[in-house]
Amino acid sequence: MKRNFYFLLMAALVCCLSLSVTSCKSDDDNNSDDEGVVFTDGPQDGQNEAAMKFWSIMSELADVDEYTNDYKDKTFEPTIGIEDPNNPQARIVYTNNAETAAMRFANLVNIDQAEVTEETTVKEWNDPDVGTLTYTKGDGTTSWATVEVNIKQVPKLEKIIYRAPEQGDENGGVKGGKAAYYRFGDVVSRVVKDKDGKSFDEYWICVRPAFDPEGKGDSHWVSISPLPKANLYTWEYKNVNKKKKINVTRTYVLPTGLGDSEEHMQNFAEMLYAIGNPPAWYHNVQEIKKYFHDFHLKNLDYHNDNFWNRVRVEWYDHDIAWKVFGISENYSKKEAAERLFDILESNSLYFLYKGYSWPAGSGANLTLYQAHYSSGFNVSEKNHHKAEIKKIKKAVYDKNNPANDIEIDVTKLEGGQYTNRNFFGDSDKHYILRVATGAQLSSTKKYPDNTKAIPGVTEVYRYYAVYPNPNKDGKPEIVGDDDDD
Repeated sequence: MKRNFYFLLMAALVCCLSLSVTSCKSDDDNNSDDEGVVFTDGPQDGQNEAAMKFWSIMSELADVDEYTNDYKDKTFEPTIGIEDPNNPQARIVYTNNAETAAMRFANLVNIDQAEVTEETTVKEWNDPDVGTLTYTKGDGTTSWATVEVNIKQVPKLEKIIYRAPEQGDENGGVKGGKAAYYRFGDVVSRVVKDKDGKSFDEYWICVRPAFDPEGKGDSHWVSISPLPKANLYTWEYKNVNKKKKINVTRTYVLPTGLGDSEEHMQNFAEMLYAIGNPPAWYHNVQEIKKYFHDFHLKNLDYHNDNFWNRVRVEWYDHDIAWKVFGISENYSKKEAAERLFDILESNSLYFLYKGYSWPAGSGANLTLYQAHYSSGFNVSEKNHHKAEIKKIKKAVYDKNNPANDIEIDVTKLEGGQYTNRNFFGDSDKHYILRVATGAQLSSTKKYPDNTKAIPGVTEVYRYYAVYPNPNKDGKPEIVGDDDDD
């Protein structure tokens, strides 16, 4: 009996030891800190592909001042284009030709432009995470195209109409054909109250004005100011393993909810080239026969090199290098302006846009979105029309070798730009870019009269405040060589 008891006791001890060894091994694999192991493998609330798709489209359709992950049961007011006077559920986007209408739809739903052209009769885009948008070719008389919209979060938007001003019942631009209040390169600021209760100024640059001869009904703006907390996602990573002598804590700060408008990123890049190289831009347009997407060549002289030279001078006089582009105030006004114009005259501009993608369960794999604009050798690529849009995906931490970790904090800017050789693989400097319409910047979220200031913003530099329109009828003017600068 004693022998049986001894045998049972030994068996129990072996079983316990076995369980103990298994438990230790399990602890290490499951990242328990019982043996000094703590490991957080990727964010559990990070941006996923569904949210990325939703916000990419919503940023162009509606007022989305504050990005949030909690969007599925929210509703947003439409701000795209101008309300159709005959149908409050429809919005008119004034567009000068069928080619641009097709391009705008392709950009809106993030598909290749070859998938919908001016010859496309019908194109349905559907995604269960967003909704359905159906493009239908117009008759060329009343519209270039229409888009039926079925997105739960924008119940007041049923249709987008791509139309030239002459195709509608009303003037699509500024009422009465007057010069618009804002022009290319104008700068405004607005006070933003952050999530921590602190207020700060952010700056917005006009990259496409509401220009009547082109039938543009709303202005479009770009900001490269430091991001408010609503556009930052912060996640803390820990990797602690006493046995392996690892003790690492990192904080990742990423851009989010920036919006996605390739059209106006391109407009911004072209505008910066025009300010940096006025004569070259003006000459190239006559060769390319295209500028700012769908502007007409017949209206080119309203934006000739004399105009851009004036904007260049006023950007210097109004300290745009310091205020807007973040060139350090340690430099003199002249030095800061010289550094800015070196950037504008260079053949390369890099932007970060849209935000980030880091779905739960993807481990260390983070994606950022980069746009690169330059001037190529082909005629169609001049004036910064060579666009390279990329997703850059990398593993940003290594559990077993923290020396391979890549630190990312997009609030750490130098001269207003973000550089990260380890992530991007080069030392290229990126502006972090957001896009908005005049209506989205307005404190009223409406912009009914383009001959007046946007409510709720402060003027930093405005062309017509410096060079009043000489035309007594208020129509847009052409700047001549002999006009005073």
